[in-house]
Amino acid sequence: MVTPMEHAFIPHDLPEFFKIYYPEICYPQLRIPPAFLKFFNGDIPSIAVLEDLAARSWTVAVEKNDCDLFFKGGWPDFVQENNLEFGEFLTFSYAGNSKFYVKIYGKNGSLKQDVIPLKESKLVPLDEENAQEKAIVARPADQTLNGSGHLVASVTSFEVVIMASHLKRARMNFPATFGNRYRYSKREQPLVAILQVGSASWPVNVLSNDRLEIRKGIRKFICDNALRVGDVCRFKLIDEEKFILKVRIM
Repeated sequence: MVTPMEHAFIPHDLPEFFKIYYPEICYPQLRIPPAFLKFFNGDIPSIAVLEDLAARSWTVAVEKNDCDLFFKGGWPDFVQENNLEFGEFLTFSYAGNSKFYVKIYGKNGSLKQDVIPLKESKLVPLDEENAQEKAIVARPADQTLNGSGHLVASVTSFEVVIMASHLKRARMNFPATFGNRYRYSKREQPLVAILQVGSASWPVNVLSNDRLEIRKGIRKFICDNALRVGDVCRFKLIDEEKFILKVRIM
């Protein structure tokens, strides 16, 4: 366990960006927001140093892919040694000379200070295209422990990260843990589900082929709720017979 004796001083006026850690799109590389590139003043480094509040540092390669810039080599070590988990919040403050100060906040909103490094990474990297197609975050919204003490995915609750493909194609896939429950049922096709946000509701058609996919109606749901890339929708089945899902947008 790392127990920092004192925190590194981070000036408040440094340019910074933030990331919410989703393994499917943040591992094994991390995309630097395009709007942040102006702070490099045309001098984009090939190597960056990430320093946390305990003054520990990691050297990562900075690589360009088309018009995007990524932290690549060395980034998986940073993820593992900080035991990054789904939903944790990171800020990157650029101090110049290829140096970033990094703060990590846990899912409870508190600054993460004491870290137990992972001995072995259990993350499975997905390329960005597959991540957009699957669009399912690292874990279902609800998990329970089985008799062996292992986490078991809930079949009534899950989360979806909004991707550009959702906005462009107006389609959304359900994860297999949820979809398998309905895919082979003898219900009429297409299924009609009701998405509820607060007191408002939207009927959507759900096709059941090799996966459950929302099509007709999802565009209106997206537009009415002003969904953008990076938003997270948490779905919870509240009425199985009527196929009603409560949706919380974050």
